[in-house]
Amino acid sequence: MRKIAFLSFLVFVLFVENVQAQDMHFTQFYSSPVYLNPAMTGLNVCDRVTMVYRNQWPGISRAYSSYLVSSDHYIPDAKLGVGMLMAHDQAGSGNLMTTIMSPSVAYELRVSQEFGIRFGIQPGLTQRRINYKKLVFGDQIARGGDVPTIEESKPSKTYFDAGTGILFYTKQFWGGFALNHMNQPNESLTGTKSRVPVKYTLHGGYSHLLNPDERDEAKRRSITSVFHYRHQKKFDQFDFGLYYRENVFTAGVWYRGLNVVKQYKRGYQNNDAICLIVGLQNKRTSFGYSYDVTISKLSSVSQGAHEITLSYQLCTRKKKKVRLTVDCPKF
Repeated sequence: MRKIAFLSFLVFVLFVENVQAQDMHFTQFYSSPVYLNPAMTGLNVCDRVTMVYRNQWPGISRAYSSYLVSSDHYIPDAKLGVGMLMAHDQAGSGNLMTTIMSPSVAYELRVSQEFGIRFGIQPGLTQRRINYKKLVFGDQIARGGDVPTIEESKPSKTYFDAGTGILFYTKQFWGGFALNHMNQPNESLTGTKSRVPVKYTLHGGYSHLLNPDERDEAKRRSITSVFHYRHQKKFDQFDFGLYYRENVFTAGVWYRGLNVVKQYKRGYQNNDAICLIVGLQNKRTSFGYSYDVTISKLSSVSQGAHEITLSYQLCTRKKKKVRLTVDCPKF
């Protein structure tokens, strides 16, 4: 009984103090550009509203569920993009919840007719909550199910969180770098210090038109290569792959992992998933669905990950003055 009590307490301490490495992430990262890099705020020709839902590892009880809503707008006279991001993430038997509310601002600098640079900042608030009533602690087991004795614990913590980013782009090529949790806020729920480590994000891509002489945009076909690298404390994640787009249809596939470059320890390769993506889009609406096929040691129990995105533009391109934008896929 003492061993069970000790192990239960140890699991709780490790869970609360090391959960800082769990930033929510999305397979269709270009469908949530304001979350990916604040420098992409207002980059679209039209105002847009985007919604994302992700169900990660449904085969594991109470794993990760993430929700995101964002909107952004471009102010031509000021060369500014402004946006708002709201996101919510829930995981674990204790309903560990993370809620984010972050405005973002980006300034656009046109170096030439074909090349632009954007700088973005993203100050915001984050709240982390946990339901202690749904957790079982070691002293409860030892005392037959009584109320646990938790010292200096708080059910929630709200803190200021800041990020920034930069984007270089032409019509066909783009590359960006972003920093999140620059101020390394304290997210501890136990009265101790637990700093959120800085997350570094590097992303980019290249879009190649297969029929460049086609004037009708709806009939153009293209292949786009993309990559997305994230680093936070000792964790790394790297996505790379291809999209094919024709008319209203988009299909993509890529690999997530750093198998050749890095492994976390012997016997644990840095393999995560093969991601399959399909999407439909017209002048105003974009819909995407992706499924992550788990290839790590969790493959037998995780049942992959499902993600759905929906984006709506509040105008059509014909009603806006044409400006240099990134031709990246919306999925």
